[in-house]
Amino acid sequence: MAAIHRRPWLALLLASLVASLQTACSLVQTPEEPTIDARGHVERLVRDGKHAEAARGFADLAASTPTDHDYFELQSADQWIAAGNLTEASHALEAVSPDARAKLPILRALVSAELALAQGDGTRALRELDQIPAPTQADEARTYWWLRGKSAFLAGRPAEGVRAYVEREHWLGDPAAIRASREELYAKVRAAAEHGNPLTPPPKADPVVAGWLALGPVAVELARNPMHASSDLNAWRNKFPQHPATDSVLAQARTELASSSTQPEQQIALLLPLSGRAELVGAAVRDGFIAAYLEQDAARRPTLRIYDVAAQSVASAYNKAITDGATFVVGPLTKEDVAAIAPLSSGRAPVLALNFLGDSVAGGRNLYQFALLPEDEARMVAHRVVTDGRLQGVAIFPEGEWGDRVSAAFSEELSRLGGTLLASQRYEAQRGDYSDVIKQVLQIRPGKPVPGSRTGKSEPATHRGDASFIFVAGTASATRQIIPQLKFHYAGDVPAYSTSDAFEPDPSANNDLDGLLFPDMPWMISNDPVTAQIRDAVRSAWPARTLRRDRLYAFGFDAYRLVPYLRGKGSGEGQEISGVSGRLHLDEHNRIRRELEWAQIKDGIPNSL
Repeated sequence: MAAIHRRPWLALLLASLVASLQTACSLVQTPEEPTIDARGHVERLVRDGKHAEAARGFADLAASTPTDHDYFELQSADQWIAAGNLTEASHALEAVSPDARAKLPILRALVSAELALAQGDGTRALRELDQIPAPTQADEARTYWWLRGKSAFLAGRPAEGVRAYVEREHWLGDPAAIRASREELYAKVRAAAEHGNPLTPPPKADPVVAGWLALGPVAVELARNPMHASSDLNAWRNKFPQHPATDSVLAQARTELASSSTQPEQQIALLLPLSGRAELVGAAVRDGFIAAYLEQDAARRPTLRIYDVAAQSVASAYNKAITDGATFVVGPLTKEDVAAIAPLSSGRAPVLALNFLGDSVAGGRNLYQFALLPEDEARMVAHRVVTDGRLQGVAIFPEGEWGDRVSAAFSEELSRLGGTLLASQRYEAQRGDYSDVIKQVLQIRPGKPVPGSRTGKSEPATHRGDASFIFVAGTASATRQIIPQLKFHYAGDVPAYSTSDAFEPDPSANNDLDGLLFPDMPWMISNDPVTAQIRDAVRSAWPARTLRRDRLYAFGFDAYRLVPYLRGKGSGEGQEISGVSGRLHLDEHNRIRRELEWAQIKDGIPNSL
């Protein structure tokens, strides 16, 4: 897991505390000159961002200066957190003596909470902070309330998190720092709403706290479906007219809201295969696109014309759309059609192609590309296993072109990130028994007979001990058979990962997948009310056509949302859309990249991570 973002608070805090101890307490002796030189060198490493080296340097200082041992071990733990090495941070914290809770109570609690937070355990972080009263020194108080706020949100206690962030503002004298804190709090309440955390204000809640909690669902609406958010935003502003979020945070939200709508003078052409072999796929994307179109206020909707590229060539459809007055073209859908339209799009109306060109094919500056690629998800899985600290593992891929692409993407990304794929095996998707593949990739060894047993009893089978994960790629039906067979072969203790292809929104179909980790789009796994409203509306409108094509509706919905985003060239560097198909941003190659949410199956239900 990546470390939480860095700040200079702890180094300054520890330095000032030790200075005061050395002044006030004769038992703390001034270090000799070599130690001072060594300490200066380590502090330079901190300033240069060389956190791992600094952590080792502080550990050496802890060993060489017994009087300041705990202080330097705390510094070492903090630097290991900054370096992202939480294992070494834990070891450094374990080396701190029990006396530190009495002699350095604030620092001990803050570093312990910081480590728990970096490890994703908000409840433990709050327990650590509960060991001390709220500090009254500015530096300590800013840090205490910041850690307490983040920990409370992580623990699913948003009301407590909001209170902590509000309290922290009392210790922030800089207007820029206050604005940054409010923007961070806005992101926290939005995430809490997205994850279904309770946002009801407690009895007699402060109006500022109540306003922040009420802003959570509005923030989700602004992010996921801004075309439908104006009324909710205005209602919130009328209820909390003097709220501190109004001036800074919502000013930016209103700007984003204005830029998220297409203009009525625009004409959008949608090019999709609506007959022939790809009709069902094209119709699902079209219906999702129209669903987003209808979410926009009627007075601001552009003209929409739809062209069937299966009934005519894609070049003819594109030229007809331009002749008809299209100012923006969305589509086509297949790789072949995207390649055919690429040479035509330069210098004319912008095109959002719904697939990626091959790596060797160049697109013009007016051609943007958006796709749901399994290779991208395979790379996300590689990132996740490394982030989870599982650097060695095995994989099972289906035979065929799809499996080749996923295998190559996963293997390359895992290697790039410093991980190792110990072994991989291929399977035939139509087979029901994958025992041979599992036995080979995990080196399953049958149990030895129990010595002296008269009944022929054997010890349990064993598997290779160097694999810390197994990546299972394939369809939902194949994965539902492979995961139980892994458990049957005593490999249920190895964490299993997959792509979104493994999951279908049917609890009865996913009971055999318990424990599986996978990335997927919010449309499929999010419980926030905004996404649920969009999803339910589409399913109600086209109930006979939604089965097994949910992701295509989400794809079409976000394609419409991307039109104004691309009109503004991504609304500035670093901007993104919190779409129903993922968090979307434009890269330097005019490709829309997606970041997905992570979930783990428990009792057949995906639980957000």
